[in-house]
Amino acid sequence: MPSITAPSLDTDIATLPAGPGIYRFWGEGQSLLYIGKSINIRQRVRSHFQNRSPRARRMCRQTLNIDYTETAGELGALLLENREIKQRQPIFNRRQRRYRQLQTWILVKDEFGFLVPHRYQPDPLNPLWQQDCYGLFRSPRHAHQALENWVKAHQLCPKICGLEQGKGPCFSFQLGRCQGACCEREAADAHNQRLMEALQEHQIQAWPWDGTLVIREQGQDREDFHLIRQWCHLDTLPHLPCDDDLVATGDAFFDLDSYRMLLHFIHRGIDCFVMK
Repeated sequence: MPSITAPSLDTDIATLPAGPGIYRFWGEGQSLLYIGKSINIRQRVRSHFQNRSPRARRMCRQTLNIDYTETAGELGALLLENREIKQRQPIFNRRQRRYRQLQTWILVKDEFGFLVPHRYQPDPLNPLWQQDCYGLFRSPRHAHQALENWVKAHQLCPKICGLEQGKGPCFSFQLGRCQGACCEREAADAHNQRLMEALQEHQIQAWPWDGTLVIREQGQDREDFHLIRQWCHLDTLPHLPCDDDLVATGDAFFDLDSYRMLLHFIHRGIDCFVMK
C-alpha cells in the first residue's frame, strides 16, 4: 500500500497518483483520521490542504502519513471507501454507518386483498432479498416511526397497515384522515395503489439474478471485477473471477449506500455478467 509522510508540501502531494481510488489520512499512533475517494487522488488530497475551514485545518494538522489504494474506476473507489469507512470508523468521517440490526418492511396480502406492511429483520451477512422491501432502519422503533409517517402523510388507514387494533372504523377515519378502507368506504385496490405510491421511493428491489453479478470496470492501466450477490459487495478482484472466488467472505454485508451506488451504475449500463 503506497504512502507519503507529512504531506504538507506540494512536492509530497505531487507523488500521489492522478487516477481513481481511495486515500487514508493517518495521525499519531497510527490513528485513522479520514478515508476519502476520488477519480483523481492527487487533486482531491491537495484540496484538503487548501481548505481553510476549521475542521479541515485541524485534520490536516494532525495528519502524519497518507496512503492510498488505486482502483480501475469510480465504482470501485465508491465501494471500497464505503466498506472501509463502515468497518474502520475513521475519526473525521461522518454519516456513513453500518447498521447491524437492519429493519425493513415487506408487504403481505391479507384475506380481503389488502397489502399489509410486516416488519422484517434480514440477516446482515445473508439478507436474501428475494422480495421487494421498503426502507432500511437501525431499529424496530425507527421502522415503526417511518410507517406511522407514511400512513399519516398519504392518508392511509392505520388499521389496515397494522398500527391499530379493534373493531369498526379506525380513529383516523373519525378525524377525516383515512379514506375508509377500514369500513368498506375505500376498495382494497385503491388503498393498495396509494400504499405503493407512498412506499415507491423507499423500495429495495428484490435480487433479480440467479447467481453472482460480476461488474467489469475498465481503467487506463487496470481492470477490476466487482462481485455482487444479494446486493452485498463480496469482493473486488484484479482478474476475471473463477468459481472459487464466488464464496462470500465474513466482511460482506448488505448496505443501503452501496445498494444505491450499484443501482445507479447498473442503470447506466455498466459492463456486467452473471456467474452461478
